[in-house]
Amino acid sequence: MLSFGFGKRPKHKKFDYLPRYYNENKESLSQRISQHSGEVSNEDKLKQRISSGLRHKYIGDESYRKATVRKSNLRIVYILVFLCIISYLILTSNRIQRFLEVMEVG
Repeated sequence: MLSFGFGKRPKHKKFDYLPRYYNENKESLSQRISQHSGEVSNEDKLKQRISSGLRHKYIGDESYRKATVRKSNLRIVYILVFLCIISYLILTSNRIQRFLEVMEVG
């Protein structure tokens, strides 16, 4: 049976989000200090190096980002040109006029 808004409605979902302040300079400084003090084991140093490498992988590589943006923009231009040519060919052909004439007669 269809219900048209009558009856029990689901309640909205709530979540607890506490925004935190993130200071990248302070975190990198504390990591460098802990690396050079004798507190961190070799295994932890390896994990920190891998995680920091993954975190900062493409941030510094501006040429890679520019190349991908340029490729995507060219792809969009090619698609737009192709669609314009196809739409021009369709609109200038006589098939649409003939189709409309057939639909009016029938």
